[in-house]
Amino acid sequence: MNVFEIVKSKVQPDTFTTEELLLKIEEVAQAIKTYCNRSDIPDDIKFVHANMTLDLINYEMKSMNPSDFAVAKSVKEGDVTVELGTSTTTSEQETMQILTNYTSQLNRFRKLRW
Repeated sequence: MNVFEIVKSKVQPDTFTTEELLLKIEEVAQAIKTYCNRSDIPDDIKFVHANMTLDLINYEMKSMNPSDFAVAKSVKEGDVTVELGTSTTTSEQETMQILTNYTSQLNRFRKLRW
């Protein structure tokens, strides 16, 4: 099973086209290669790669429908007032946040660069 098959099996059907999924997989692959100072991605981290891609997809789905993922900005208990808001970030920030979540797993595969 490769990364594309893993991602496709976990994404709802008809949410993204094959080209969109491949683009997201490649975007995460480039982030992994850059972080690990490698020109390849080892087979041992294919599930990490797939999970990072799924996290990126989830972040993008949140930004497409921000009202579905509203967070409480402020809460007042007196007469029960809850103010909802959303958090939006750029694609580069999303990718870096996802990368940060997986650094402990990726550190094993980093190479030194002289």
